[in-house]
Amino acid sequence: MVLAFSPQSALGQLLLLRSIAIVLQLILVLISIVLLDKNIPHQPVFTIIALESLFQLFSIIMYRRNREISERAMTLQLVADIVFLSLLLSFLGGASNAFVSLLLLPCIIAAVTVSIGYVLFVSSSALLAYGYLYVAVTMPMHHHGMHMGEHLLGMFVNFVFMVVVTVGVVAILVKRIREREALLAKTREKQLQQEQLLALGSAAAQVTHQLATPIAHLNLLLEELQEDFPEHPAVAEMNSPISQCRVQLEGFRAQTELLKLKRQEQSQSSSYVLEQLEELMTLQYPEQSLTISEQTSPVVVNGDPMLVPALLNLIVNAAKANERAGKCKIELTAYAQRGNWHLMIKDQGKGIAQQKLENLGKFVVESDTGFGMALLLTNATLERVDGELQLENLDEGGVLSTVVLPIIGEL
Repeated sequence: MVLAFSPQSALGQLLLLRSIAIVLQLILVLISIVLLDKNIPHQPVFTIIALESLFQLFSIIMYRRNREISERAMTLQLVADIVFLSLLLSFLGGASNAFVSLLLLPCIIAAVTVSIGYVLFVSSSALLAYGYLYVAVTMPMHHHGMHMGEHLLGMFVNFVFMVVVTVGVVAILVKRIREREALLAKTREKQLQQEQLLALGSAAAQVTHQLATPIAHLNLLLEELQEDFPEHPAVAEMNSPISQCRVQLEGFRAQTELLKLKRQEQSQSSSYVLEQLEELMTLQYPEQSLTISEQTSPVVVNGDPMLVPALLNLIVNAAKANERAGKCKIELTAYAQRGNWHLMIKDQGKGIAQQKLENLGKFVVESDTGFGMALLLTNATLERVDGELQLENLDEGGVLSTVVLPIIGEL
């Protein structure tokens, strides 16, 4: 039989512990019968152990294809252990049996593996089982011995105290461990993302450095062509793209210098940001109709040298989505609300697949139109200035990109 779960999983450990418990129960009962008390009821005890063994085999077959089980299923398994142990102890002395404290073990396992609601259910089941063993089994056997009755009552009170304290402490420790693990996982994810961005930045800087010489050479050739063929239409058409490449290269160098000087954080007015975006989009996508609406007074936002290029990436993505859909309208809406500046970018494209929408901006997402690098870099820039990026599909088609930046002052 092939088992999907491993011995290191919660399910594997539970089934392993139960298998060991069944073997130990059988050995201890046989030793008790042979050496200690031959009046032990053989048939009920061995019947309970046999039923527990069948339940164990059924559980293995039932969950053999599962790596883990739900919290409800884990809770039922633990309650089953409490039931079997209670039935076994009911024929072996009840609460006076030295092994009655084993009822605490399912409570501890529950505190480690399931949520607090299920933990309370398992703990209540253990307390009810102990109470049944104390009231229905043990007290009728020792009603003549006052001293023994007080001792058993003290054991019962001690068990209740142990359940409350142990389960409470374990649950708190497990919660803190899980919170720390979640924080470490988030930190590792953030570190991997930063390493990825650093690699992308290094590659971009290398490519830009390598393109500087060819662009300068092309610019010199263009000047010679303008002197020799000043009226040729191809020469005039070449001037605009080469000038644009030169401007972009100079802008990248200026941003790099600002970053080298560690001047990442700069206050920028919202009106200046919108003006820059409008100017850059007019140069790069003159065929697109960009509508800008600033609904509140201009404010000063937290930013860095990469803020405008990061926001431009979103508008460029909107322009490309419009081109694929045969549309040409992009709407920008800006307003201040509750200490934050909101910039909403709306396109008329076909939208983004829902399964990719949640990962865009956080991971590299491969698609027919690219890998989501622009959104990844944009999101990293916004996070660096305590901003936020939200993406959602519109019912009428297209994507609504919302950028939220903290306001640091008024104009």
